[in-house]
Amino acid sequence: MRKRNFASIVEEICERDGRYVDEAYYFVREALHSTEKGGKSKGKRRMTSAASGVELLEALRAHALREFGPMSKLVLREWGIRNCSDLGDVILTLASYGVLGQASAGTRKDFKKGFSFTSAFVKPFCPAGAIRSAGKRKAGQTEAKAGKTGRAKKKAPAA
Repeated sequence: MRKRNFASIVEEICERDGRYVDEAYYFVREALHSTEKGGKSKGKRRMTSAASGVELLEALRAHALREFGPMSKLVLREWGIRNCSDLGDVILTLASYGVLGQASAGTRKDFKKGFSFTSAFVKPFCPAGAIRSAGKRKAGQTEAKAGKTGRAKKKAPAA
């Protein structure tokens, strides 16, 4: 049996399931490979053969921040990845093709419990309190609009 190369596998995946572009699959492979080489795995396929979904997501988050910095969320979105469930789908698809090793790569349920993309990819680059104050500002604007609406409904004095 001839071993297939990664590019042909990704091409087949993208033809069958067009939700994510090929860069998403290359990114996942690169992220997990760089984690394996990082010394944590002692030469074994630790991240892909014994890692939980949470560990895999953390490796992907860290790699995205290293590679793309404040653009991480935007880049992932361009590839069709909008949340941790999407990352899980990419990982599980690669695992089903035997690309990530033989053991488990987590479950869909593991990936649904993942992190918020805003907290993971936007918040680290915002000034302290910027995200929190933006939420308060929206609430304040809503209250102000409600107040204006109430005043606009007052009847004009009779002449």
